[in-house]
Amino acid sequence: MATNVTEKDKTLHEVIDFLQKEWDAANNASDNPDEEVYDFYDGMTTAYEHVINYCRHMLGYSGTMPSEVPNQSEDAKE
Repeated sequence: MATNVTEKDKTLHEVIDFLQKEWDAANNASDNPDEEVYDFYDGMTTAYEHVINYCRHMLGYSGTMPSEVPNQSEDAKE
């Protein structure tokens, strides 16, 4: 389990790379003129695309960012 954003992003990039290779293989296999085989691999490539896009959506900061952060130096006593 990823413990911070950097580790999470690294893991997501690994998953995206794996899925991209699988997508490429399924896309090449879908060039088969047999309609049943084409439909099967076309469905696989669509599923891979959805998961790749979702992983890309999850990259980066995983929480909500505050719109304004107070300057901590203003609170410091001199």
